[in-house]
Amino acid sequence: MIRNKKILTGLDHSQYEHPFDQKALKALKATPGLSMVGNFIAKHMIEKVYTVQYTGSNLKVTKDNYPKIYEYLQYACEILDMKKVPDLYIQWGYDINACTVGAENPIIILNSGLIDLCDDDEIMFVIGHECGHVKSNHMLYHMMGQVINYIIDSIPFGSIAAAPLQYALFYWDRMSEFTADRAGLLCCQNKDATIRAFMKMAGMPIKQYNEMNYQTFIQQATAFKQLDYEALNKVIKFISIADASHPWTVMRAAELLNWINSGAYANYVQEQRKTSDLEDLFKLKLYDSNCPYFEFSLFRC
Repeated sequence: MIRNKKILTGLDHSQYEHPFDQKALKALKATPGLSMVGNFIAKHMIEKVYTVQYTGSNLKVTKDNYPKIYEYLQYACEILDMKKVPDLYIQWGYDINACTVGAENPIIILNSGLIDLCDDDEIMFVIGHECGHVKSNHMLYHMMGQVINYIIDSIPFGSIAAAPLQYALFYWDRMSEFTADRAGLLCCQNKDATIRAFMKMAGMPIKQYNEMNYQTFIQQATAFKQLDYEALNKVIKFISIADASHPWTVMRAAELLNWINSGAYANYVQEQRKTSDLEDLFKLKLYDSNCPYFEFSLFRC
């Protein structure tokens, strides 16, 4: 791997966090019951459960057995100025995906398909995305979202009592993806690679990888925006992605392009090469500054 990225020494996560993430987290912290979930995680050693689950079933990445993947992780942490490097594991799965578990000792898990189907910068984008969750201290709240259903089942009428907290956790979790996407871009420092990664995540067939059409992908994001506001009930949207860990790939791409278009991204890095294929597309303004997602009375961006 060519180490040609700008190292962002002194970078603080608050500098690039998405405002939807920040506002949703503020609302989440004000929601009754949050401390109860935190106590449940500590009492039942939930983080240790996740650690045993993933370390006992998957392949640990080290400088000796998977040196190239190990270097991606080390480089991403160096770029984001992360002093502590998370452990990294590979699990079987041929969809292009990754996740991070644990709060005190985070573990990043990559699907094997991600490594096989993505190029260097695309992998850097995904690893940087996961490192972004860690750098922004998302992981404790992510664990809360993962265990909230267990808590609900253990309390009489729990589904009613815990509904506001459950929705607040769910909503913030989705908003946190926008911040993590920004961290991923800061790591790979290649705008083309981020769009390619999103298109592959969205389902592009392997045989079509050499025929990617960025323009139609961006047009799809614009069309989704129109559907979102003009035709789709907000509650229906909420239900439609309730079980998705990384929903609405095209919308995430559009949100990241807006950040690029705003000039904020350019303040952090100087691109090492011109990404001429997307130069005109980055000038498009696909979304306004209002929250384009779940406009429930409980959650206002």
